Amino acid sequence: MCDVLLLTSEANVQYETGFHTTARRPKQIGPNAVIISGSEKYFLIPEKWKMQVEESIDTGNLTLVTYSNTSDCYHDKLAELLRSSDFRTIGIETGGLELKSYLYLKNRFPDADFIDITRQMEKKRLVKRPDEITALRHAADAAVKAMEHAKTIIMPGMSELQCAAEIEFCMRLQGSEGVPFTMKALSGENSQVVTRVPGNKRIREGEFVLLDFGAKVEGYSSDWTRTFSVFSETKEMKALHETVFGMERELISRIKPGTSMAELVELAGELAAKSPYGKYYNPHLGHSVGITSHEWPIMEPGIEGELQENMVITIEPGMYVPGIGGVRIEDEILVTGDGYEILTGLADENHVIVK
Repeated sequence: MCDVLLLTSEANVQYETGFHTTARRPKQIGPNAVIISGSEKYFLIPEKWKMQVEESIDTGNLTLVTYSNTSDCYHDKLAELLRSSDFRTIGIETGGLELKSYLYLKNRFPDADFIDITRQMEKKRLVKRPDEITALRHAADAAVKAMEHAKTIIMPGMSELQCAAEIEFCMRLQGSEGVPFTMKALSGENSQVVTRVPGNKRIREGEFVLLDFGAKVEGYSSDWTRTFSVFSETKEMKALHETVFGMERELISRIKPGTSMAELVELAGELAAKSPYGKYYNPHLGHSVGITSHEWPIMEPGIEGELQENMVITIEPGMYVPGIGGVRIEDEILVTGDGYEILTGLADENHVIVK
């Protein structure tokens, strides 16, 4: 247990204060931090944030502290707040604290022990509060409407970039603040490589189009995937899609509080092995969703722990077969008291886009 916590990542600052903004251009806004010491919680922000923060959140449980918009002023004010606490240990996020800030603090507090609390904060954010679940529903709804829209616009000759732009525009109209990750609209051979991003390739009739995207609403993310066949498909394409979709539904049916995540990962591998496409299965089964679209835990071989009520996770089996294409089916799942609720999904899950 640390004497004082210093939170600097966007996600944990939002979690502890409720404040979020997409205005993150370097040198335009300035750094911010949350300092927690006992029952005291300070929110250190640039002076020009003050009005926006006070308009956006209830600051009743926070002490707002402002600084002039320079990094030196930020560091001086940070040190001042830390000096007001009686501490020997400072909890920091090693992935969220800039090196310059870390070196400054080490110099100012040479006798302090700095302890990484990244996993501690990930565990704290794992089970969602009712207000978080509401926001996650809104983010999922915006992405669902965009996927329904995508089924009506995809056609041969459309570029992957145009497809992605149309989908994002639709989500913006639904209130999305942006996308939580680079949207995937990958067709044909591009769907076989999970690291690709949309390009100028034109969609062709008779090939797969893999759409993987999410919305950002009220500071919370969504993430889901469907793979469509454009106008027609081969027997191999149909079989591959049915295999992956069937795997996903079987895995979702096992979700409830207490389910071992390792057993889900193992079951996914067993189901894949029964398919002629089993060697092309990607063992990344899913992850938690919250403020960011890809949160701990990650369900891959070696995962430990059990599902808990009010976790929101994805189930996303995928097989990527050279010469046929890649298929991933992904849904967001809320773990309920006695089972699960699927937060995403199409009104008609027919995966063949018709002319």
